[in-house]
Amino acid sequence: MSAVAKAENNSLTQELIAHAVASIEAADRFSKPFPHIFFRNFFPKDFYADMIKSIPTEGYDPIKDNGTRMALRLYGDNVDKVDASVREMWAAVSAMLTSSEVENAIRNQLHEGLEIRARGDKVAGPDALRLVAKPVLYRDKDGYQIKPHPDTRKKVVTMQLYCPADESQHDLGTTLYQASLKGLVHVGSYGLEPVKTLPFLPNVGYAFVVLKAYHSLLKMSWHGRPKIHTPIEQQRITLLNTFYINENVGF
Repeated sequence: MSAVAKAENNSLTQELIAHAVASIEAADRFSKPFPHIFFRNFFPKDFYADMIKSIPTEGYDPIKDNGTRMALRLYGDNVDKVDASVREMWAAVSAMLTSSEVENAIRNQLHEGLEIRARGDKVAGPDALRLVAKPVLYRDKDGYQIKPHPDTRKKVVTMQLYCPADESQHDLGTTLYQASLKGLVHVGSYGLEPVKTLPFLPNVGYAFVVLKAYHSLLKMSWHGRPKIHTPIEQQRITLLNTFYINENVGF
């Protein structure tokens, strides 16, 4: 039995689920530039403090950029590769993020975006959209960046949790964009206008429904991250909990 399977019903996992659901339900909800939510206090305070001191050191894979991003899959049997000393903790995190309770909370808060997605995908409605959660832990080094993009259609919901130790990385959050004539004057924005940057603060996060042009030209889920500058000992740590269209796709 995998570490995640063992963690699914333990008391720590249930505590994390209850806390995460409450955080999502209390999230700030926005329609512009595309439907998204921003939530706080996602993990219990004491657990979060222990978690960021227990970031795994093994099991990462490089991402095909310029070597500035490393990824650790936290779904399925991948958690069994995590350092033994912290495996139980991260198995509980994985079990929480892939739980039906967290999925349902996300569905409720992002109903507007899911309705737009369902119409574009020509399915019966939001409930007909499958959401298969596959969490990944990322470590971003100095120089990491990703150009504005709406995400691939195999992703239905993108959810990211920020995991800094303090507020010193406040400016390293994700930027949301919209198509605009003003975007033409913003160098490096690919003709898009930056609307806001979600602050990179401890124990907060955001989620949005992935919307392409055939879903909505006006509410495409454009987002990105300009080049970050951070010392080697203070990497940008995030948990990306992506909900895919089925089990057969993912990172």
